[in-house]
Amino acid sequence: MKSLFSQLRHPVNARLSSLSSETANSDIVSRLPFELNVLIFDYLGEDIDASLNVCRSWRRIWLSEEIWPKLAQQWYPGLEEHIRMSADGQDAGEMFRKMLHKIQRRRSGRFSSALHYDMCVESDQFFTMSKGVPTSEGGVHSYLDVDGLEPSFGKHFPRFMIYNSGRIAWWPEAYVLPYFAIVDDLRTRKRRAYLFPNRQGENHGFRTAMGDKLFIMARGRMLHAWHLELDLHHSTETLEDVVRCVTEGETALIITKYAEIFLWRFGQEPRHIDVTGCYEKGLLGTAQLHEFIPGHYVSHNPGSRLLNSGVLLDFIISPTEENVFFIITFTSTPLKELRVEEIRDGKRGRTYSFERSKWSDLIIEPVDFTNLRWEKVDSYGGYCLMQAISQTPQDSNPDTTRESPCRSRCGNLVSVCFNIYTKAFTIPHYHQKEIHSHQSVYQIWNNRICASDTSSLRSFIVSHQPCGGTPPCRDDSQSTPFYTMVPSKRTGLLQRQQVPFEEDESELELVGADFALDPSPQSHRPPVDSSSFDPPLMAGVRRLVGDDNFMLLVVGESYTAWSFGNEIPGKTADGGKSLWRNLIRS
Repeated sequence: MKSLFSQLRHPVNARLSSLSSETANSDIVSRLPFELNVLIFDYLGEDIDASLNVCRSWRRIWLSEEIWPKLAQQWYPGLEEHIRMSADGQDAGEMFRKMLHKIQRRRSGRFSSALHYDMCVESDQFFTMSKGVPTSEGGVHSYLDVDGLEPSFGKHFPRFMIYNSGRIAWWPEAYVLPYFAIVDDLRTRKRRAYLFPNRQGENHGFRTAMGDKLFIMARGRMLHAWHLELDLHHSTETLEDVVRCVTEGETALIITKYAEIFLWRFGQEPRHIDVTGCYEKGLLGTAQLHEFIPGHYVSHNPGSRLLNSGVLLDFIISPTEENVFFIITFTSTPLKELRVEEIRDGKRGRTYSFERSKWSDLIIEPVDFTNLRWEKVDSYGGYCLMQAISQTPQDSNPDTTRESPCRSRCGNLVSVCFNIYTKAFTIPHYHQKEIHSHQSVYQIWNNRICASDTSSLRSFIVSHQPCGGTPPCRDDSQSTPFYTMVPSKRTGLLQRQQVPFEEDESELELVGADFALDPSPQSHRPPVDSSSFDPPLMAGVRRLVGDDNFMLLVVGESYTAWSFGNEIPGKTADGGKSLWRNLIRS
């Protein structure tokens, strides 16, 4: 609070410079000294989102240039920079309000609608196949055109692959790196299917990536990309075999067999980037052989490993600045060091380092960070680079440099995060029993962890804050909201219903939780009798993913998606009037 006061310090009788004299006399809040406005913010906390709708003058005050940037810095580091870089002429204060609304909606667990879906290609009635991409460019208009795919028999083992910005990419067959992929858009109910052009009978070994605008497939030296908004296709060829792709917006990083990097803009020619000094080039492999290995560290985006030196390697593309990306390296010997190097316009910029001593208070050897695999942890520049699960070190641990900040002696999920705007490292850590099972799934988003033990018959999803060093205080007057899903008669989707707990809250670790979701009524399909045909090649995926707009729980061949806005269009029997009524009510 004192630090925020110092940033917002004005003369006692000062008024907000951006407000007119008419507004200043319209209500008591407008006439308050600046410091008292700050006290109101502190009392409201992040619930200011609701207060913005009280009256126009309050909104104008709290979204003024004097206030909203300071609130963003205090609550969500990196959000101010993200808004200013992506504003493009829009009102920055109003962008802050919209972002705040999305964050609060997701944190509260108050989803607007939900969908349970079994990934299938036969007789699908929810998604409509898009035919915008010609078949000559890899577009699939009919499943009968795909060799080896026979929808009528139903002997398929679909596998979830990637989630990004409301789109779900999955494989109809459980091959390793397959040639055929389906991308379903929850916001439009459109389905796009892609087949690698001229694959010459090959069924395996295709590298894939998906961002907010591009879907990419690569094999050998050939790379194909499809624009998910424009339904356009472009391809390019590299000098070496492609082993890794990362994409954001209309930009892709192409990483080749010997760790050469090419920056590629959709529709243009790849540009080689000289990264001499960032790492010693050599034969490049995958840090984790496949994403199919069960355990705590499953990710759709496993990092890479330089086979000669053992250095772990990963890449992040800036979503707001062109020609800017980051190279992440993790060296295990002689000293464990994490480095983030900024590459701007093809040239090396600043380097940000993070040494092992920073996390030794939270993790016990020999358990340690063994892989790089970045995941976004918010929508304003935050990325989780590494994770590990360990017991909290005792105070007598010789590896610790100071007293452990955790009083809890249970297991830790420790994450090392980096914000590309503030250039700061953070180490959030969580204590929750749901993350300690091999069948558990979890996601960190907006400084919260949502976790679920999918091996349980009632695999509740529980949202918790990171550990602050002290046990959470229980407020018996405010119980944790508990939501389940019931069918909606208007849209055919599932809608939210708050219900009382039927279980012992202490056993579910709900003390201090933001919310709990019960996906059990729709989240598990009945077991399939596979005795008459061959079993799938790989075990089913279990994953919890999402962003500000959606959260998805993937279990095997099905998923449940919760929308935290009016994002999923439902089926209506009145020509879409029910959908418009829902939008008006919101």
